[in-house]
Amino acid sequence: MKYIKKSDEPSFFVEDTKELRLLIKTENDKADIWDNKYKNKRELKDYILKYEQNYLCCYCEAKINLDNSHIEHIKPKFLDYDNLTFDYQNLAISCEGICYSNDNKPLTCGHKKANKYDENLFLNPLEVENIREYFIYTDNGQIGSSNLEENKAKYTLKLLRLNTFNNYLPEARQKALTAFKNALNKNHIKTKKPLKELAKIILNKENLAFISFLRFKYKNLL
Repeated sequence: MKYIKKSDEPSFFVEDTKELRLLIKTENDKADIWDNKYKNKRELKDYILKYEQNYLCCYCEAKINLDNSHIEHIKPKFLDYDNLTFDYQNLAISCEGICYSNDNKPLTCGHKKANKYDENLFLNPLEVENIREYFIYTDNGQIGSSNLEENKAKYTLKLLRLNTFNNYLPEARQKALTAFKNALNKNHIKTKKPLKELAKIILNKENLAFISFLRFKYKNLL
């Protein structure tokens, strides 16, 4: 997982939700206001993916787009509908949890997390700036916990199912590493630039799938 720096709340989101923010404080069916009355989710997704997340899932870092993702309330809105539902600083974009599974049943990320959430244990990618320091990666693409508050890393990994658990995320990370090495060699042949220099330039762009895994494997360069 990587830290996602939130930008200022976009003006279109403020305007689109102005009346809904007031309405939610009086309505009994508060969930319906987000589910059915807020109509501009696609534009919001596009904005966050483009300007904040480099089109990567906020949890597993798989490449995603407008059609295979959803707006995720990091802190589940049911905890405080009035204040969390339209809190822009609580919104990220998650994959649907089926990117690396054999069926349409969500196995990872936001839909798997659902309404389970322990604020004292969950590593929030919108708040924990050094979130990468909580995790280590093995050669086979598995994620482990570092010595930094190991209980938080383990809780977060289990809640989001970012290791095997019948999904193929570790294998996908390994494939991403192989693809990165191949692309690096091609760039080296084409540009004649040193491999280390090219790797550093590309990794610092933060826009590759499973970027935290790739940066961990090349941490000595960064």
